[in-house]
Amino acid sequence: MTSMRLMTLVSLSIMLLEQMTDQMCCTLCPLFNQIGGVIAAVGLFITGLALFVGGIGIMNIMFVSVTERTREIGVRKAIGAPKRSILMQFLFESAAICLIGGIIGIMIAFPLTLIIDQILPTAMPLSIVAIALLISVFVGVVSGFLPAFRASRMDPVDALRYE
Repeated sequence: MTSMRLMTLVSLSIMLLEQMTDQMCCTLCPLFNQIGGVIAAVGLFITGLALFVGGIGIMNIMFVSVTERTREIGVRKAIGAPKRSILMQFLFESAAICLIGGIIGIMIAFPLTLIIDQILPTAMPLSIVAIALLISVFVGVVSGFLPAFRASRMDPVDALRYE
């Protein structure tokens, strides 16, 4: 009889624990998802801001590059280089600068991922690496377009006269 009461008490305790676990899961899971969403949104905002600032920096570097090579642009245009050729030269240069920056970023992130993986489960799949490099090149092309466009529209006479 005592063993029967003990089994009943144990089964009631198990049922009570299951109910409490279900209630905790129902209240904690949405909160956990909400906190994760906020963290993801803040991370996305910071990443977008960093890309914007980096794009402005690349644009300034390209404007300096165009200014320093004004005579070269004038010579190329004077001997018949098409606007498209000069535009593509500066777009490739800005895309290459950003691609090198993206590769350096991945070279820093990969060992950090391996270190963090010792504490938390992390992964760095090749698809994410490819997307990061493509975004890097895209930022380079977008931020280098205005300086490249300005270089391609230079008047050869004015460019050769530039000191």
